[in-house]
Amino acid sequence: MPIENLIVFQKTYDFFIWQKAVIRHLAKVHKYSIGIQLENETLNLLKQIVRANLSRNNKNEEIIECLAILEIIKILIRAGHELNREGGISTAHYQVASEKLVEMGKLLGAWWKKF
Repeated sequence: MPIENLIVFQKTYDFFIWQKAVIRHLAKVHKYSIGIQLENETLNLLKQIVRANLSRNNKNEEIIECLAILEIIKILIRAGHELNREGGISTAHYQVASEKLVEMGKLLGAWWKKF
């Protein structure tokens, strides 16, 4: 399937673009620590989705790796929110991120169950 037709890829890409704007508003200390890690893990998730989509023999394992990376992203978002008082992720952004991540998790879970 072309990657452009994979809904989970598009939702993850949309999350990547959205989180870039959120990272810009973080305090400098968080922008260059949690912000960079969040950006890198989201890029890793996009790459892993491409790998899973192209995989013929290990698709199940590749999707499980996607789910593991998604959990790391959730941890980073949570940590960023807990640092809200020091210029971390606002409650409003945390709520939006949580909704997006839950949706991505459901899509990855449904994809995993197919294999």
